[in-house]
Amino acid sequence: MITLEFFAGLKDYFPTLMEVREAPADIHHLRTYLMSEQSLAKALLQQCRFAVADQFVQEDYPLRPGDVVLVIPPSSGG
Repeated sequence: MITLEFFAGLKDYFPTLMEVREAPADIHHLRTYLMSEQSLAKALLQQCRFAVADQFVQEDYPLRPGDVVLVIPPSSGG
């Protein structure tokens, strides 16, 4: 199981914290899974970055049971 934490506009589509019992193999498959779960968030999810252990990770980052994955949409300051 992995835990996902969503930020900003993603909270309109997902709960702040969400557990996924069977972890996808990597970030790419996690992104695909999330798009299938909430198709209305697809455009936003395509632009998101993912972090594990407070470090941004690439699409091929392998997920492990117990990982906490932050799903971070683009943002702008002002």
